[in-house]
Amino acid sequence: MSGMQIFLVSVGGVALVLGALIAVMRIRTIYFGSSAEGVVVGQSTSSGGKVHGRIVTMFNPIVEFHHAGKKHKFTSSMGTREAIGNGTKVTVRYLPADPDSSAEIGTSMRMWGFPIGMLLFGGLFIGLGLFAPLK
Repeated sequence: MSGMQIFLVSVGGVALVLGALIAVMRIRTIYFGSSAEGVVVGQSTSSGGKVHGRIVTMFNPIVEFHHAGKKHKFTSSMGTREAIGNGTKVTVRYLPADPDSSAEIGTSMRMWGFPIGMLLFGGLFIGLGLFAPLK
């Protein structure tokens, strides 16, 4: 195996492990978690790269919700090109034992988009590392 193949397989392996860990956390959140109503209070922005020569801005909503009499705030792990307006009410899914790090907006795309993307990315890199003819 060449150095490039080892690199590709290593990066793919890390992505697969991260995707699997996040998927397990999401499954735990669905089966053992709670839900609450949250409110979008802001946006975190990042660059989504260039499309047709223009820089695309990605918006990750910042959401507040209440659990056990305390206010919790989190930033969604999935950004979109369109911002969700401040004051918009959303369903939040979270684990009651750890609401700060397990919370996510309870739509299927936001719950599953990142872990599925990481699993696909990892599989692609492992496939390239193992089966692509690199010289």
